[in-house]
Amino acid sequence: METQANQTTFRGYLFFWSGQLISLLGSSIAGFVIIWWITVQTESAVYLSIASLVGFTPMVIFSPIAGVLADRWNRKGLIGTVDFLQALTTVALIFLFWSNIVSIWLVLVLLGLRGVFQAFHMPTVSAIVPTMVPKESLSRMNGLNFLFTGAVNLVGPIVAALLLEFWIIDQILWIDAVTFLIAIVPLLYISIPSVRKKQEKTSFRREFGEGVAFIRNARGFLPLIILSTALNFLIAPLDTLLPYFVKFDHFGGVEDLAFVFALVQAGMLAGGLLMSVIKGFKKKKMTMIALFIYIFFLVYAFVAYTPTGLIWFMAIGGLIMLFCIPVVNVLYMTIIQTVVPMEIQGRVNSVDMALSNAARPFGMIISGPIAEIVGTANLFFGCAFSGILIFTISWLFTDIRDIEKMEETSTEVQTVRP
Repeated sequence: METQANQTTFRGYLFFWSGQLISLLGSSIAGFVIIWWITVQTESAVYLSIASLVGFTPMVIFSPIAGVLADRWNRKGLIGTVDFLQALTTVALIFLFWSNIVSIWLVLVLLGLRGVFQAFHMPTVSAIVPTMVPKESLSRMNGLNFLFTGAVNLVGPIVAALLLEFWIIDQILWIDAVTFLIAIVPLLYISIPSVRKKQEKTSFRREFGEGVAFIRNARGFLPLIILSTALNFLIAPLDTLLPYFVKFDHFGGVEDLAFVFALVQAGMLAGGLLMSVIKGFKKKKMTMIALFIYIFFLVYAFVAYTPTGLIWFMAIGGLIMLFCIPVVNVLYMTIIQTVVPMEIQGRVNSVDMALSNAARPFGMIISGPIAEIVGTANLFFGCAFSGILIFTISWLFTDIRDIEKMEETSTEVQTVRP
């Protein structure tokens, strides 16, 4: 039987969330040292593209399946299982480095496995938020999530860079495994509400179709997801090639990359702080989303032509860009969480996630070869200009501006079925 979110479930969620942040710190440290190892070992933009591809592609492939399972299975058990399996992949990486049998291809395989487990973890965690957080607290909770996630990802690269001065990589990776053990305690303690009626028994195909049907019929939703797909494709080169851009275009070292990562995450933290302090925008959410998307891509263009060696210029640009991300995402997430029925949150979140990110793997894999032909700076600038152009066309010629009207007609939209 479905339980209405209240202060008791909210406290339980905060306890669970604190454990997830600790686990995220371990993952942030591990992710940084692995990417730096690939950068140094291969000195290749192509290998960085491949690493990003194998880590991210499972999200696109498996998220729709994960969303259905998140609505069908015990969410607590699903989260615990995939977190445990992810910790095992970290232990496998530790063994490879410790035994000195590591190779780039073995590392890539294990990164792919971590991506599979993340594909099941993220939609499930997203789906439980509106079941445990009262509606009036959703916007601030989303803001707090970006705030603390930004803080963790700010600290992670700094800690990782410092540890690389004293420890070898297999010793550092143990931090990821230990933080998982810490995070499992809140998960075991809390109770996650069930949203599935006991008498329900439908096919996997029908349940998946319900999520797709909601997206198809909600006004402005599908065009917005298509736009998101295009914009994520254009952001992929920056995500993928930033270490290469720092080391080989600007002759930076690990401390320079850590500095850029730190300011990038400081921007995420600041944006999250803003959205956690204010109650959110009751009206004109899409207008604010548009404003911050334009700011993001304008700064992206400036970062592309950072003067050689001016790491601080690049870092400040990254800070401004990442400040925009929490604002955009919190507004969008709040719209979804207040409109989508509880019983299909997992499916809609996962389909949204998969479709929005469908083109990112392609962007990752082609960004390396293109950068080696035209130059990283030119690639970044082309992506920034394209982002501004595509968003402008979408704003003028589609109904993405009407997505907020979903909130006004949510009762009608919730009854849509394939």
